[in-house]
Amino acid sequence: MFKLLFMKRYWRLFRPHYVETQKLALPVIIAQVGQITVGLVDNMMIGQLGKTQLAAAAFANTLFALPLIFGMGFSMAITPLVGKAFGIGNYDDLKKLKKGALLTNGLMAIILAMVCVALYVFMPHMNQPESIIDQSRSFFSIISLSIIPLMFFLYGKQLSEGLSNTKNAMMVTLLANVVNIFGNYLLIFGNWGAPAMGLTGAGIATLSSRVIMAILIMVFIRRLKPLHKSQLSVSFKKVVSSVKEIFKLGIPMGLHMFSEASAFIVAGIMIGWISDTGLAAHQIVISLSTFGFMLYQGIGVSTTIRISQFSARQVPLLIRQASKASIQIVIIMVLIISTSFIALRDWLPRLFTNDAEVIELASRMIVVLVIFQLFDAFQIIYSSILRGMADATIPGILTIISYFGVAIPFSYWAAFMGGYNEIGIWLGFPVGLGVCALLFYFRIQKLHRKALQLSTSK
Repeated sequence: MFKLLFMKRYWRLFRPHYVETQKLALPVIIAQVGQITVGLVDNMMIGQLGKTQLAAAAFANTLFALPLIFGMGFSMAITPLVGKAFGIGNYDDLKKLKKGALLTNGLMAIILAMVCVALYVFMPHMNQPESIIDQSRSFFSIISLSIIPLMFFLYGKQLSEGLSNTKNAMMVTLLANVVNIFGNYLLIFGNWGAPAMGLTGAGIATLSSRVIMAILIMVFIRRLKPLHKSQLSVSFKKVVSSVKEIFKLGIPMGLHMFSEASAFIVAGIMIGWISDTGLAAHQIVISLSTFGFMLYQGIGVSTTIRISQFSARQVPLLIRQASKASIQIVIIMVLIISTSFIALRDWLPRLFTNDAEVIELASRMIVVLVIFQLFDAFQIIYSSILRGMADATIPGILTIISYFGVAIPFSYWAAFMGGYNEIGIWLGFPVGLGVCALLFYFRIQKLHRKALQLSTSK
């Protein structure tokens, strides 16, 4: 009887958090699933061209992920800043942040475009199979152009999410996904009279869809009412101050995302030192792992929005409850997704390729993927909580330690000294993610205690 009463009380306490978190997260998850689906379809279509083309695309996408992931992390600084201003109804700050964020992401787009040029130059010197270099460079030269429209899309996406509007990015992403798939259908295989351009056609379709994303999100954010409530003019000096604020928070957030992604990016490069079969299998399982990652990330985005608004109102109890609710949601998601991966581990790789060696290796990699799913989900939610509290510098340092100090060295040791080859490289993922999740947990507990002390002392 006591247990039943406790469960009812617990449900009444957390139910509003479950509902609100999932309400905000659902459009994000739909958009993420749509984006993942396009990635999977991309790889399936490219895989029909052959193992070499799939490996070439994997190498190019792996390198492009370096500036892309940093740009995504950097742009996430916009959401908690906008969320805090919106949470307390400071519309003057919202107007300032809107202009500052646009300028900030424009500057970062130029910087990341220069990084893409440098990566293109060094691609032949990364010890990859000679058979894929020319096709990889051609594909990379096209998709790297999309970093500029992507940064403007991310500006609009993060601005909307800070205002608790997650539907804008969902609608834009889904429409762009349709354009990407249709472009692949036309340009990879030459359907409906279009030229059969192979891997180059896939790159053009990707670039076109991302330009459309940037244009549409700009149209949508003009309709966001909170951005029009301030009648004050914003001076250039105030815009510059918001640019500095975003850079101060965005750089460590970008490094955070970059460090995590680097473990996977460097893993892809190291697998290329071993075999193109391993590189193709790696690309398949990375695509599958992205499915779980993006679902957890959807809950993470919702968590950041809610935590940033609670932080602005200085209600530590609600911050703790919202945090626990998000963690409980992703645990259930992990159990469902991991069980599905294990059950289908021998069938899923066949969706991408008919090569028996690639299928067998990808099946074994999926087992490791299942192991690190839980750690990945925890670190995503923990980092989202910290992001909502505008805590970026310390988490950025902890991420660098976890991935550069633990995950990557462990992967190298397991593969080349431990004798586990391609599977050894994947073994570094659960180790690095586990360390990162644990460090984030301790950081959150410290911030919770500090916030509670401040609220009780008032």
